[in-house]
Amino acid sequence: MGVSLAVGTPALAGEDEVASILFGKVYNDGVTAVQVGAGYRWRNGDVPLFVRHPSPALMRTAQAEAASDPTLGEALSRRGIALHNVIWVQTAMNGGRIIYHY
Repeated sequence: MGVSLAVGTPALAGEDEVASILFGKVYNDGVTAVQVGAGYRWRNGDVPLFVRHPSPALMRTAQAEAASDPTLGEALSRRGIALHNVIWVQTAMNGGRIIYHY
């Protein structure tokens, strides 16, 4: 008697799943979240120096802005970002918002 081995083929991901894996989840809410931390290597100019080493006043201002804006609050919630981890909030030239966080 021979032994039969079942060989499975890997499941193929759809285009949306592949993009999510490669580039992160797309929320289409006009908010971009940028994680800043010790484990990330940034090229000079990618993240402003004051964001990499924020002052407490900068963080308090950014957190107050995020807390008072319902769109930002919802974006943080969907992404699982705690308000106390917000470093800076920026408005992009296209009107979108950028949240820098730990």
